[in-house]
Amino acid sequence: MSELTRYRRWMTVFIMYFLMICFLAAAFLPRVETIALGLALGTVISWINASYLGRKVRRMLDGAAEGNLKRVNLGFLTRAALAVLAVFVAMQYPQYFNLYAVVVGLVIAQFSLLFIGILLSRKADS
Repeated sequence: MSELTRYRRWMTVFIMYFLMICFLAAAFLPRVETIALGLALGTVISWINASYLGRKVRRMLDGAAEGNLKRVNLGFLTRAALAVLAVFVAMQYPQYFNLYAVVVGLVIAQFSLLFIGILLSRKADS
């Protein structure tokens, strides 16, 4: 298993636990329901974007290993459009999603990959 696959798997596990906490908070704490649902929406979009980017990078690496060095599109506009869509959904339904929580949730996957990378690289060094 490559490092990229291992990082994506750990990221998915972290995201699922984080979503579980968000949904439990939304269910049992009505005062923070919109914040928890906003974090959940942003986190799901962040996870989709990170997984999509990981798949594109994997395809690029496989192509480079085969000697195919053509330029590969990493799909930035697709990922940006998903993030903008999440913000528009939060603006359209403020009774369900807190806009600021959605924006914070959009970077959860990236920060989780950063911390997972630091933790796994430290474990490999020891």
